[in-house]
Amino acid sequence: MRWLPAARSSRWWLWAGVSALMATLLLWIIRFGFLGQSFTGDYAIRFLLLGTGVSFLFGFFGWLGLRKLALCSTAGLAAGLIGMVVYSRDMNGWEDLASILFFMEAIAAGFVIGLIVEGISLMVRLAKK
Repeated sequence: MRWLPAARSSRWWLWAGVSALMATLLLWIIRFGFLGQSFTGDYAIRFLLLGTGVSFLFGFFGWLGLRKLALCSTAGLAAGLIGMVVYSRDMNGWEDLASILFFMEAIAAGFVIGLIVEGISLMVRLAKK
C-alpha cells in the first residue's frame, strides 16, 4: 500500500477532492441520467453535499494516518455506487429508495471493514514490539 499517501500529506486532500468529484458526478449520472428522473437543483445539491461530505471525511481519516480505513471506506463508496445502478434497474417509487439504502449500507460496511482492518493492523504492530 505504498501508493497511498503518507499521514499528514496534502495528497490526501487531492484524493478527497477527486473522490468527491467522481462520487457527485456518478450520483448525478445514476439518478438523473440512468434512472431518468427530472433534474432538480434541490436534489442535485443534496447529492453534491453527500458525495463531497463522505469523500472529505474519508480523506480526513487518511490524513490522520488511518490509511486502510480511508481505502476500505472509499471502496465501500464505489461498491455502493455500483449497487445503486444494479438495484435501480426498472424500479420506481419505493423500490428506488432501496438503491439509496444499499448505497448507505455499502458505505457503512466499508467503514466498519476499514475499522476492523485498522484494528488488526494495530494489534499486529503492537505484537511485534
